[in-house]
Amino acid sequence: MKTYEENGPALQAVFSRLETRVASLPPHLREQGAAFLTWAGPGYFTQADAAPLLHLPLWMPQPVAPEVMADVLDATALAYAYVRIQDNVIDEPGTRGNPPMLLVGNALLWDAMALWHRHTEGRFAQEARRAWVEFSEQTEAERRQLLRTDGYSAADFEAHARKCALAELPLYAVMSASGDWTGAAAVRPLVHGLARSYGCVNDVLGWERDLSSGANTYLLSAARALAGPSGLAGEVRRALLFSPLLETMLAEAERALEDCRAPAAELRLREFDRFLEERGARLRALTIRVSLVRLAAVTAS
Repeated sequence: MKTYEENGPALQAVFSRLETRVASLPPHLREQGAAFLTWAGPGYFTQADAAPLLHLPLWMPQPVAPEVMADVLDATALAYAYVRIQDNVIDEPGTRGNPPMLLVGNALLWDAMALWHRHTEGRFAQEARRAWVEFSEQTEAERRQLLRTDGYSAADFEAHARKCALAELPLYAVMSASGDWTGAAAVRPLVHGLARSYGCVNDVLGWERDLSSGANTYLLSAARALAGPSGLAGEVRRALLFSPLLETMLAEAERALEDCRAPAAELRLREFDRFLEERGARLRALTIRVSLVRLAAVTAS
């Protein structure tokens, strides 16, 4: 997306500084950190389907010095690396059960907090703790839900989207550093709308992997309800390919994205309208692709 490409140099600089930071760690932590960076890759934050975590602070209207913005971005990337490491250990089939990776996450999170607190004051600390506790609680709630075999309600899905509350912190950090908290009340609904939208898309893009691992995602729960009492993977797959569930989930992603428009306007986020246009086009193209796959499956049956 153009709005992402324009921030590419700034985010590449963030990744380079992250590599330098990991390279400066003691040997065991350096080994674990290097493994994580290999998994993530330098283009992680500018992929077409990446959430705009590091782009949002760059679109904020509050003026901060370049070195302050660099620290905010670095802190955000470090904290996100910690969250991804934690999620990989808890959730991902390929990396689950590798707790030592959390140790390098500890070092990265410590540095993230130090960078944020270098430029912020008391209100930031209050908002950051609230968001961090919310992220932790809803991450655990979602983990439990994914292990269950009963229904996954829309209300549960909306609540679990609060696990993305980390994305609030860089916006509060810019506000705190600038001394201008204009629009602060809009941060939470903005991030929640984005989290719901990207959560729907993640369910669509990852349904085959989730089905193989036995995860009871929001999408797969709906497919299992259609498939009937057998719960067999083949029946769930058939429900997905022979019903409009995938398109319905992408339509929900578009609605959640549209919900972001008003809070983004309240925050006066530069480039956000362009981002919405580009992301909306991406979702519509994905919907067409999904529909074609479903048509091919129906035709071949």
